[in-house]
Parts: sequence; C-alpha cells; structure tokens
Amino acid sequence: MKKVLVIGASGMVASRFVDLAENKFEITPADEKIVDITDKTSVESYFDKNKFDSVINFAAFTNVDAAEVQRGDKEGLVWRLNVEGPENLAKICADKNIFLIHISTDFVFPGTEAYPGPYHEDARLPDTPDGMGWYGWTKNRAEFEIRNLGSRNAIIRYGYPFRAAKYDVKKDWARNLINLYNEHKLYPLFDDQIQSVLFVDDLLASLTKIVDEEPAGVFHISSVDTTTPYEIGKYLLEKYAGKPVEVEKGSMLEFLKTPGRTPRPRLGGLNNLNTRKNLSLRFNTWKEMADEFVAQL
Repeated sequence: MKKVLVIGASGMVASRFVDLAENKFEITPADEKIVDITDKTSVESYFDKNKFDSVINFAAFTNVDAAEVQRGDKEGLVWRLNVEGPENLAKICADKNIFLIHISTDFVFPGTEAYPGPYHEDARLPDTPDGMGWYGWTKNRAEFEIRNLGSRNAIIRYGYPFRAAKYDVKKDWARNLINLYNEHKLYPLFDDQIQSVLFVDDLLASLTKIVDEEPAGVFHISSVDTTTPYEIGKYLLEKYAGKPVEVEKGSMLEFLKTPGRTPRPRLGGLNNLNTRKNLSLRFNTWKEMADEFVAQL
C-alpha cells in the first residue's frame, strides 16, 4: 500500500478525499502545524524524518477576494502559500524522487473574451496577470515553478467544487445556494459565465489512478460539460425542492464593471477530453453531479 502525504488535509475537498481513500492508501494527513510548506527548513526537516511514495498538495489560499487585497505582495501569505509552498515541495520531491500531485484551478486562466475557455490540458498558460485576480495569478505561477523544477509531478485542475458530505468549516457554492433558498434570500445567478464544476466525490477515481500509476502531466478533473451558475443553480434547486423554483438571471459582465471587483474567469471552464482518454475513465455531466449531490443530502 502506497504511503501518501496529503497536505492541506483538513480542507473542504481534501478532507473528503481522505475519508473516501482511507482504505486505498496509507495516508498521512498534514496541516501547517505538522509541516509548514512556506518554510523551506520545515519542509526539509519533515521529509528527512518521514518517507512517502507520493505527496498530494491541496494547501492553498483560496479566498479570491481576500487574496486580491495582497495583490503584488510577494511577501504576503497568498504568494508564500500558493507559490513558494509548492516550489518548496517540488524541490524536495525532486531531491527524494517522490511523485508530487499538485492541486490547481481553472483560475490559472483569465476566462476573458481575448482568451476564452473551455481550456484543454495543454492550453497555453498565460505569462502575465492581465485580466486575472491575484489568487489565479499565484496559482498560475505555482504551476510554472513546478514544471521547471524537474520533479516527477502531475498537476490537477478543477473548479467550483461542491460536496454533500457534511463540512462545518465553510459552505461551498451549492450548500450556500440551498441555504439562501431556504432563507428566501436568493440573489440573481449569472447566466453569462461559463464554468465547469466538480462534485468532490468524483475526484476519488481519478486521483486514485494518478497516485497508483504516477502519470506525469496536466489533468482536468471536472464535469464533462460546461454550464452557467444560473443553469446549474436552477436545476439543483428544483431537484432539491421537488418543484419549479423561480431564479432571477444576473450578468457577470455587468457585475465585473463595478470598480473594485476582483477579476474572475467569465468565459472559463475546462475541457477534459485528454484526461478522460489518458486515465481511461468516464466523467459525469454537471447534471449527473447535481443529481448525486441532492441524492446524498
């Protein structure tokens, strides 16, 4: 049984993976109290004392609006956690011949009219932050650093994850949507934003195969098709409520025009054709993911 270190294991996505994969691997969950990936000395000391076959790095600063406050600050936590941390891991994994799996995001692309998605696994990674938020740019730079440090690695991208299993730390977009519906506080949902989604349980099969087989490259693990927040939101709420639900349409294009708004991919989404071929796996549609989410609630 492979020994796998899962960094950021208490997070919304990682904790569910750890629960589902506990019988598949010998998993060591870790957070910053066990190993501080932003501290090179901490990383080296920890890996000198512990041996692993693979490392999965879920750790990241993911609050997009809070990250924007640190824009341009390479001394700030966002840069240190999202760029320097993965760089430290890639270096130690290269030194010790450990397979590194780095969790990334569709936010590494701008999702603008000048460079729209859905993006293939081999799509050009932008080399400037034009049209991107600080969160997306730091995740973009992490990918760049990992690719250039010589470690054996796989980069996994997904976007807009949601889970049915209880998680008290924070609510994902689907749980939040249901809460707003129950509280009669629904707000307009964008019908002009293209996105992919991921029901977190669907990560298990792909990530298990990547740990087992150690294929190098970029993998997109997401719904096989794209949707809009309005389309999936209305569908999910009607499945949950068992009746038609009135949802107002909103415009992300108009939303982003307001000064001070954090840039987000509007015309984004991930194409995962190559991932499905390379892993020989079937991925679910966004409707199938929403159906399973509601069924588990």
